[in-house]
Amino acid sequence: MIKVVSFITSELGRIILGLFFFIPALITDYVGLKTVALILYIAALIISGYMVFADAVRGIIRRDLLDEKFLMSVAAIGAMFVGESSEGVAVMLFFLIGEYFEHKAVAKSRKSIRSLMDIRPDEACVLTDGVEKYIDADDVEIGSLIVIRAGERVPIDSEIISGSADIDTSALTGESIPYSVGIGSEISGGAVVLNGVITAKTLRSADESAAARILELVENANERKSKTENFITAFSRIYTPVVVILALLLAVIPPILRLTDFSESIYRALIFLVISCPCALVISVPMAFFGGIGGAASKGILYKGGNTFSALAKADTFAFDKTGTLTSGEFSVASVNPVRVSSDYLLYLAASAEYGSNHPIASCIKESSKRKGVPSSTAEIAGKGVISVVDGMNVLVGNIALMEEYKIPMTSAYKQGNVYVGCDGRFVGSIIVSDKVRAEAKSAISALRKSGVKNILMLSGDRRENAERVGKSLDIDEIRSELLPGDKYAKIEELSNQGGVVYVGDGINDAPAIALADVGIAMGAIGSDSAIEAADVVIMSDNLMKISTAVKIARKTVRISTENIVFALGIKGLILILGALGFANMWLAVFADVGVAALAILNSMRALRVRDNNV
Repeated sequence: MIKVVSFITSELGRIILGLFFFIPALITDYVGLKTVALILYIAALIISGYMVFADAVRGIIRRDLLDEKFLMSVAAIGAMFVGESSEGVAVMLFFLIGEYFEHKAVAKSRKSIRSLMDIRPDEACVLTDGVEKYIDADDVEIGSLIVIRAGERVPIDSEIISGSADIDTSALTGESIPYSVGIGSEISGGAVVLNGVITAKTLRSADESAAARILELVENANERKSKTENFITAFSRIYTPVVVILALLLAVIPPILRLTDFSESIYRALIFLVISCPCALVISVPMAFFGGIGGAASKGILYKGGNTFSALAKADTFAFDKTGTLTSGEFSVASVNPVRVSSDYLLYLAASAEYGSNHPIASCIKESSKRKGVPSSTAEIAGKGVISVVDGMNVLVGNIALMEEYKIPMTSAYKQGNVYVGCDGRFVGSIIVSDKVRAEAKSAISALRKSGVKNILMLSGDRRENAERVGKSLDIDEIRSELLPGDKYAKIEELSNQGGVVYVGDGINDAPAIALADVGIAMGAIGSDSAIEAADVVIMSDNLMKISTAVKIARKTVRISTENIVFALGIKGLILILGALGFANMWLAVFADVGVAALAILNSMRALRVRDNNV
């Protein structure tokens, strides 16, 4: 019974029940059963319009006078009074259908921001007196010992007291390459442990962890993001009072001036209201955006609401994340910088030393080397690298800290790259390992420039040398590197004050910037849930060319909605004048309302047809 009542009171239920009474009313009216038809018309109007009538009354009580719902109510009831019952019901049904389509589009919008909490585990494994116990992460006290295993997220900012592991912080910082941590290393909540088991001491409470701070930024960004009011509602606040006042004047002044009698004057005023009903706008404008949403979805582009179209169509600045957005996240050896050895031999030494490692950097180096040997011994130095014996030589492969610890002499000229190799006490070279630039990235940037985008930036948490290599290869206008989520947030805030800005990203660290930007775009196939939820537009594949397609769809959709507004207001304005002068009858009023609405809806349906190269 509850489900039945819920359906009857829903928009779809009222539409169906309204049609259930409206269609028999048309039939009985046609065959001459006027009384039966009138009863059915009244039933259809009450069922389909009672919520609209109630909202109109509430608007009057709140002094939010004369919105489109008030005008729809007066127009529908007025049509009934002048004997055009079918038109009165049809007007209300059309309005209800328009509302239904608009709300369906809104239903595709983002879920609650609180769903982002899945980036921070709900539970933590606390170690007490040698016993492990999972408890709510919010209940973990500062200074507690927690155990984190491979594949798990760090629940709370902590300091490692035993064990070592490789951790992935790309979702938090944008750093593309996982790094090793060991005793004394601090790890941030939200990072992922790739291998090993570590025990750590919590440094902060769960609601102060890195992941929680990112979530707070997302929430604040959404609060600050402008809530563009629906155009039709804003327009009707001016349009509706004007036409109601004009209708009242039309009903009163001609009889006073003895130009017509009161019955004729009231009839013209009611026709005036029927003509002036904003049905074409109320339905066709949301339909244009709904069509744009549907057309974009067919191309794997998800818009989360109509307001996004205008913002994206006008945006002239695009900011991109690097890791996982402009790059694929797959690692490769970008360059080899040997010192007094050949490039092949440098790769041989590094690949052999890393022979038994499954670290992503090690795997990449091994794949790049034409040959590799099996070390006779290997020792891992937590957070620094490995020391192996290869062909009887002591080979060190790791970061600068490893070279400094073992006093491997290096000059600043040789400190390039992110993997350094020493052999028997001397420095033999460095290797630059970075993630691969997406094959379509350059074409995507070029397509945006051709579409009129003036400024393209890259905001990355990655190291400067990696970021600059990618940015320069793609002809990016401005490159910012080594940025924390808060730094990206601040830069987007600065850009937003200067004009429309779009941010494109995929990770948890991008979520605050995505939420704050005028339009946030998330790469859905590879993006984190937080980025997808915070975004206004989601590219459901990882193809960057879809971004320029999304811009074209936005511009086409806005163009169609503008055409509908100009067409509807132009036709209605003309017929309103004819109606006021007595040259328009109810049939012309019907055309001004239903006919114009139908033509505008047909125009809106063009938004459903989308072609990537010719939108």
